[in-house]
Parts: sequence; C-alpha cells; structure tokens
Amino acid sequence: MTSGSGPDGESAPGLVFPSNHVLIAMGPADDGFRTGLLAALEQAGARRTEAAIDHRYSRTGRYQSVHVEVYVESREELEALYAVIKAHPGVVYRL
Repeated sequence: MTSGSGPDGESAPGLVFPSNHVLIAMGPADDGFRTGLLAALEQAGARRTEAAIDHRYSRTGRYQSVHVEVYVESREELEALYAVIKAHPGVVYRL
C-alpha cells in the first residue's frame, strides 16, 4: 500500500506503509541527548527494529546525529514520531 493513489487508481510516488523508516535527529554531542531522545520515542510508542542505533559526531564534535530505525504502519504514525522529535529539547535539526 502506498501513501496515495492517482486519479486512475495507480499508486502515487512517495512513502510506503507499513514499513521501516529511519528517524534522524541532530543535537548536542552527549549521551544524555541520545538516551533522552530514545526514551521519548519509546514513551510515544515507537516500535524500534532490531537495527542498531547509530550516531555520528559532526566534524567539530559539537553535535551528533542519532539514527533510529522504527516500524510504522501509517503516515500518521510517522508524523507523530517526528512531532516527538521536534518537541524534544536539544534537537537542532531533524530528517
């Protein structure tokens, strides 16, 4: 199933649900940011996959990006998880 259909019933390009998606948030380069973000996503009902949580530091070491793969069943569920990321203190950017 796709995120939408065209007028002739063909699938429109875009995200496919249900599926796995990687959520990426950037924030301070400390363990507290990473653990707090993961806790907030878990509390919101995020269903993490078995993929390892990845984090990468910026060139200067001031920031880190946290990559979390989750299973989502709908666009609404994905948008709700992005809202959790947006509301999390310390998040300076999200993808």
